[in-house]
This record gives sequence, structure tokens and C-alpha cells, in this order.
Amino acid sequence: MRACFTTLGIAATTTLILALAMAPANAIDNQEVAASVTAGGLSATVSGAVLSSVSLGPQSAQVASGISASLWQLTDARGSGAAWTLSASGTDFVSAAGTEDLTPRTLPIGNLVITPGVVTASAGADNAPLTSPVTMTGAAQALVTTSGNLKGTFTLRPTFDLTVPANAFRSNFALGTTGTVNPYIATITFTIA
Repeated sequence: MRACFTTLGIAATTTLILALAMAPANAIDNQEVAASVTAGGLSATVSGAVLSSVSLGPQSAQVASGISASLWQLTDARGSGAAWTLSASGTDFVSAAGTEDLTPRTLPIGNLVITPGVVTASAGADNAPLTSPVTMTGAAQALVTTSGNLKGTFTLRPTFDLTVPANAFRSNFALGTTGTVNPYIATITFTIA
């Protein structure tokens, strides 16, 4: 008789568990989960370059070349997909006057060509924009342009080529007529908008 009560107890417990498991869930209240997504910014991290030295020749121009000191990073985190442009404008290259060379020497900014090179889209970014070499002028020149809907982070490493004409002045000496020279320096302003 004892075996009968045990079997009955197990059967009753199993029925109660199945009844609870099969009972419909009673919704007490529906709740919403909301998340705000705030727009980020549009930014560019760029660097300059040190160009190779050239020796002036009597008959032909020389090209001083260099690559940017570090990888550039362009980021569109606005989340709008609106078009953007990285542009550059610059001043003429100037070799400052020294103690003997009293006249600053210049090379026109129009002698500089910036080649943006390959633009690489980082993980999760849209397709990379296309670029082409730009001959600088005093006005802003577009280096990288999108037609819209390119979000994310992109990297590139531009090259710089400065044509030095055959009849150019050498760099001015900083002190005296030998030794350290004042290199030709230009200020290039990069703007992303």
C-alpha cells in the first residue's frame, strides 16, 4: 500500500508542474525601451611633410617630393549621410631672410601638387570616396569629395611634389653665407566641411 501512495504523489506533482508550465502568461504591463542616438562630428586628422632636397641646375626644373608624416584620418560620424569635402589652401613657399641674405625668397604655391592617393574605408564605414591629384592655388582646392551618404572613418597618406624652377633662388642662409639654411616653408590649411 505504501508503493501506491508514492506513485500517486509523483503523479499529482507532475500534473501540477505541467499545469503551471502550460498556463498562459498574464501580461501585467507593456513597457517601451528607448535609445537616443546622438550625432557625432565631422573631423580630419592631417599632417604635413618634409620634402626631399633638390640641387638647382642651370637648364631644368627639379621636383622635391615627400609623403605625409603620418596616416591621415577623415571621420564622418554625423549619421546624416550628407556630402562633405576635405579641401586645402596654402601660402607661397618662403625662405626667410638671414643675416647676409636680406631678401626673403619665394616659390609659388601653384608649384605644389598634392596627390591624396588611395582612400581606405575602415571597418563598418561606407565605400571610400575617389580622389585625384590637385595643383594648389591660393584658393581652397578639393582633395577628397563625397557626393553624400559616405559615413564612417577613412584613411589616406598623401604625397607632395613641389616643382622648383631652374632659375629659382637657393634657400637663404640663416647666419652668414654658409651652414644652416632657412628652408622654403609653406603653410597649408586643411578644412573638412
